[in-house]
Amino acid sequence: MGAGHPGLAEPRTKEEWRAYLKMTSPERPELPGLDTYRLMPEDQREEFNDGRDAFHSALALVLTEQMKRIHAAIDRRMRVNSHQAPGARRGIVLDGPPTIGKSTLVKLHAADFERRFRSRYPERFEGGYEVDGRLIDTTPVVYLNIPAQATPKDLSALLATYLGVELRRAATTREITNRVIQELAWVGVQLVIIDDVHFLDLSAKEGKVANDHLKYLANHVAATFVFTGAELNTSGLFLEGHGSTRATQTAGRNSLYHVTAFGNRTEDDRREWARTVAALEGSLCLLRHRPGSLVRLSAYLFDRTGGSICGLSDLIRESAIEAVLSGEEAITRRLMDRVEISEAAQRQYRETVRRRGSTAGKLAGPGTAAMVAGN
Repeated sequence: MGAGHPGLAEPRTKEEWRAYLKMTSPERPELPGLDTYRLMPEDQREEFNDGRDAFHSALALVLTEQMKRIHAAIDRRMRVNSHQAPGARRGIVLDGPPTIGKSTLVKLHAADFERRFRSRYPERFEGGYEVDGRLIDTTPVVYLNIPAQATPKDLSALLATYLGVELRRAATTREITNRVIQELAWVGVQLVIIDDVHFLDLSAKEGKVANDHLKYLANHVAATFVFTGAELNTSGLFLEGHGSTRATQTAGRNSLYHVTAFGNRTEDDRREWARTVAALEGSLCLLRHRPGSLVRLSAYLFDRTGGSICGLSDLIRESAIEAVLSGEEAITRRLMDRVEISEAAQRQYRETVRRRGSTAGKLAGPGTAAMVAGN
């Protein structure tokens, strides 16, 4: 089994969010020579390999140009909203296909923001402060993952759970919501992330009511709201009822950003993809891996993952662990052919192979590595 502490699930409480903030990646083990490795006692070699598995499991995230642009947009919107007069603030909606990295993108920004905030205002986190005789715990970021078929009461109760607010068993939706809104003001929330908004079925009455409830919360909480989901532009989130053409307050108050996979049409597209592959490859901890060999497989990696940064990370991380387990100590195309990632990615790759025939997964041209080296 891998070494180090277990990974964290999606945070449901402020304590779990803070654990996410404090989580550090395992250190990269120092690589011995191949002969030294072979001569290690079995228990020492197993411990070393456990350390490598942990390191590869948490392989460094690559901040892509798209992520940087969207982070800048969220940061700018938060600055615009920071001292706005009372009233609804404009938010951000991130729309994109599943498993494209939307949740990771927004959590990275939120974590960076809170770390900066804590560094700038340490006094706000030193033991809390009292309001009406109760201790207030400064909470600049709230992260809410929406479950399927959520009702307005569910949404407010989930926020109460995140904040640690105790509720009486028979509390009504209005009572819970008012209590949550009050608590959010007390704890100084700056950023509210509502993840997986597509779980609201806006073709059903319950989904529309829950959607209206989110708008109500955004209207009455002095923070920047960021919503993420899949196919939101056609889901009804931006429309007054499913299929209507009349824009809602959601469309009028929020900017829509599409989170997309990497492209492969232009030289710039391929250069950015190759740079991303190179960044992940540079973090590998393998005894026989040849630097640049994955960059030369950039086209194959694009075919395998459809240009998804999540798919690329999954494939390289699992291949690195397979390279250690098998004793091959290098990631090759033959090894990666044995590694299956998501069924969606596998299905897309099979379709690519079928469509291209014998040319599928052809190696990138000899200029690919040079493009990366020159940038």
